[in-house]
Amino acid sequence: MKTLFVIDPLDRLDASLDTSIGLMHAAQELGVEVWAAEARQLEVVGGRPMARARALKLAPSTPADGCRWTVPDPWYDAGPEEQLRIDDVAAVFLRLEPPVDLDFLAATHVLDLVGRTASADAPTAMVNDPRGLRACSEHLLGLSFPDLVPPTVVTANAETIRHFLAEHERIVVKPVDGFSGRGVFLVSRSDPNLASIVESSTHSGQRAVVVQPYLPEVEAGNNRIYLLDGVAVGASLRHPVPGDFRIVSPDGPAELTDRDLEIVARLAPTLQRNGLRCVGLDIIGEHLIEVNVTSPGALRKADALLGTTYCADLVSHVLTHPTWKEPS
Repeated sequence: MKTLFVIDPLDRLDASLDTSIGLMHAAQELGVEVWAAEARQLEVVGGRPMARARALKLAPSTPADGCRWTVPDPWYDAGPEEQLRIDDVAAVFLRLEPPVDLDFLAATHVLDLVGRTASADAPTAMVNDPRGLRACSEHLLGLSFPDLVPPTVVTANAETIRHFLAEHERIVVKPVDGFSGRGVFLVSRSDPNLASIVESSTHSGQRAVVVQPYLPEVEAGNNRIYLLDGVAVGASLRHPVPGDFRIVSPDGPAELTDRDLEIVARLAPTLQRNGLRCVGLDIIGEHLIEVNVTSPGALRKADALLGTTYCADLVSHVLTHPTWKEPS
């Protein structure tokens, strides 16, 4: 049995933190072959989706302090590049980091062909469905549920941003295609750098940004809820980095509230319709902030910090249930 991870170059991954590495370890521990390819290594030959991939053997890792793992250097051994028929793998984990660019889109179109050629008796699991990744933006999907998200504008217009700021004491400005807090700004009405931040964020009015009010509830923590086939399988609590307002890593367990479960239930049909099996929801207070679908992270971090087995559970579930599993 084989798994294929479509990921960024291996030398860019942080093996002590990256969820993709945790999923690879989980597959290897189940006795499943782990293969890796970059987006540019996907191709169509004779109408069949193929990957110029390499088989990986991962070195053992152990939990370290905080949310990291202790890993040797090098942390993997790679075999020679081979042409792999994607039809023949049990599961594809499409885990390219944003932004969703032309290379990303091309990869999704190649993977679209997998469902047409794989055997009906042995379907290839896809996490997540490439069609769903094209259709659903992490920062914009929540706008389809206006009662779940905070007041939001999406615009490239500086005047629209200023009007929104006039209604709220402080606002958060973030790129539509950003991730991990990159390019995110906290702006107040009196900020002397307002014009510069707006100009930089919107690329002088050429690129839209997402603008929302700053939510003081974030100081009590942000809940990252892990969903598998539309069901909440766990959660971790994350607080702003000292001296910063942005949130990156989990720092403790989180209890799911009634509001959290309401949000999960509301989103589940949309996630199922789009084949978004592995999802991370970011919730601050009563509000849904992001729906992480492109390369949901923090699972490996949580496993190290909390002693959970999220990565192993996800891989085992996907290999056992190649298609969406309805709640029992």
